[in-house]
Amino acid sequence: MSNRRSLKFTDIQNVKDSGKLIKRGHVQIYSKQTGKLLFEGIHHNDDLIDEGDNKVIVPGSILAARKFFPNLVPNIITPSYNDTLGLDSIQSLTTTEEINSSICLFAVGTDGCGIENSQVYDVDYTKWINPSSLVPFRYQPTTADLSSELRQIYYGRKAITASSRAAYYFKAFNTNPELHIQYLDGTNMDENLYNTDNNMGGEVFVQMKMSIEPEDCRDYFKQTTGINSAKINTISLLTAYPKSINGFTFYQGIRPMTKYNFPNESLIDETKGWDIIYDLYF
Repeated sequence: MSNRRSLKFTDIQNVKDSGKLIKRGHVQIYSKQTGKLLFEGIHHNDDLIDEGDNKVIVPGSILAARKFFPNLVPNIITPSYNDTLGLDSIQSLTTTEEINSSICLFAVGTDGCGIENSQVYDVDYTKWINPSSLVPFRYQPTTADLSSELRQIYYGRKAITASSRAAYYFKAFNTNPELHIQYLDGTNMDENLYNTDNNMGGEVFVQMKMSIEPEDCRDYFKQTTGINSAKINTISLLTAYPKSINGFTFYQGIRPMTKYNFPNESLIDETKGWDIIYDLYF
């Protein structure tokens, strides 16, 4: 029987008294076996007490501003994961390619929570998942590298020569993102929205579906600190631009758009996986 669980991440815009636009996240984890809600918000002593924060962080804000104002030149260039991690097949991007980067990958890591599950850290707008805290989805022996098919799912390849391994730090979504334009009751809007009598309000969001499979993330811990330390507690949506090199896609300019911290999820049980729904509201 499957032991996979379903996570739902919802990013909601809230305007506080200061007028500052705040991105917030709402997590729901359901058992795929029973449909029971296993987790929502910050979990403490088996009680649901609060919501966690999902934030669009600095590089995501810069990219969004440049898409609306493509002639703007930022006064800083934030580091990319390509350069910081020393990923394989790094190429430079033109200004147009940088602006045309899109949300297309996600990453997980271990710097979102302390030892106790109650110690979920607030997301810092100026910080990403530290490269040293990223957990590769796959950590393959170089003699048994991923197939061509799997390399259309796993990206961010780095050859770890000393260990005769290849790490794949990032993963693609399961399906193409979907744009939802609807009223608050879930009814779809149409081109007559300006003339309708419906005044209940509406929302526009993009829904992304992704997964962490039972075979993901574990091998890295097995080869480094041991399976007993295997866990994740943060997730980021990533922007990047694809380049075809020697028949494979190597994403360039990989940077975080968002960061979401949550209580520690143990990976010791190697039958456990998650389905993730991430809604990004505009």
